[in-house]
Amino acid sequence: MPKEKQSDRRLAELNKRNLNRANLARQKLGGANLVRANMRAANLTNADLISANLSEANLVEANLSGAKLVDAKLSRTKLNSADFTKADVTGADFRNTDISMVKGLTIQQIRSAKVDETTKIPRAFKEKMPNVGS
Repeated sequence: MPKEKQSDRRLAELNKRNLNRANLARQKLGGANLVRANMRAANLTNADLISANLSEANLVEANLSGAKLVDAKLSRTKLNSADFTKADVTGADFRNTDISMVKGLTIQQIRSAKVDETTKIPRAFKEKMPNVGS
């Protein structure tokens, strides 16, 4: 693992309780353990979060536009008003998560992610994905 990638990830993991409004744009956080991290209103624009564990984290109002969330774990993560515009969520695990109030998330993004009946999706998509959400 390159030194730069390891140090970005390590810094985020060490400070995971203190990432409220943090500017983590373009940071390399792939594989990071950020379970229950407070990342409210954090700037994660174009961040590498591939395979990161963000379960139960607070990402309310976070900017995840352009972020790479491939295979990331987002189970029970708080995402109200988080911006997913052009984020790559392929294989991201949104089970047991409410994504009904996020911004910029398309039906194509949702279909590329892991969702099931425990995932709350935007009302506009319920007809197109009848087996998802409550």
